[in-house]
Amino acid sequence: MNEFLINFYMYVKEMTLPFLVGVIISSILQLFNAHLFVRKPLRNQYIAPIYTGFIAGTLPLCSCSMIPFAYMINSLSKTYAPTMAFLVVAPIVSPLTIMLTYSYFDLKMAVFRLFGTFIFALAFSYIVAMAFKKPTTLPTAYSHKKAKLSEFYRIFFDNFFGIGKYLLIGVLIAAILKTLIKPEQLYFVSKSTFSYLLLSLISTPIYVCAGEEVPISKALSEIGFSSGSSLSFMLGAAGVCIPTFVGVMKFLPKKLVFTYAVFWVLFSALMGFMYDLI
Repeated sequence: MNEFLINFYMYVKEMTLPFLVGVIISSILQLFNAHLFVRKPLRNQYIAPIYTGFIAGTLPLCSCSMIPFAYMINSLSKTYAPTMAFLVVAPIVSPLTIMLTYSYFDLKMAVFRLFGTFIFALAFSYIVAMAFKKPTTLPTAYSHKKAKLSEFYRIFFDNFFGIGKYLLIGVLIAAILKTLIKPEQLYFVSKSTFSYLLLSLISTPIYVCAGEEVPISKALSEIGFSSGSSLSFMLGAAGVCIPTFVGVMKFLPKKLVFTYAVFWVLFSALMGFMYDLI
């Protein structure tokens, strides 16, 4: 019980600051009608995923702090594609994570992580746009006429409690998983033919703060995992977690969230497998 409480506390501690920063910034953008630098490019359904993917790659976000931004993008988009491109790129690609990957591994893995993620993100987002039609009744823009402090509080608390309650449930589940699954129990996976897929399945539900996954993946490579298997763990652990899946249910259809979860497991596994082939 003590170990669970410690894990739960650490997860909440690691998540709180980035989540708060994300909520504050996204609330400010919503208050000022998101400005043209966000809204105008989202009008073009073909360019929008490229734009949101690029923006995601420049921001220091993790799998939890990205959710308020994704919520805002979804409210301004005509399709789900821009939101999905953002959700795939944001936790995986940033100046920090790319530099850490280069530092702990090499240039090859850093470049592969960068371009591989963008290619998979765009392919997935365009498939989602064709497979999932966004209801026209959903709001596609904010229409606040005046930027008042009281209005900011309303938007902030709507985002904070609306998304935060889902994240808290997810963190609770993640803490339980971390308590039950020990790092040494993963060693047998390195000898399995399905190590890429198994590592993706194991790492995806667990919350790992952005950048933290790189030294952990390096440690895995030092105990017998291939570089590709370590990459699968890296992408699965940093990209999404149970709090992410639960959090995005606030504004995405459950079928799309399930598709997103399956995609992430396959994406992580395929990236690792492809890396070991080249």
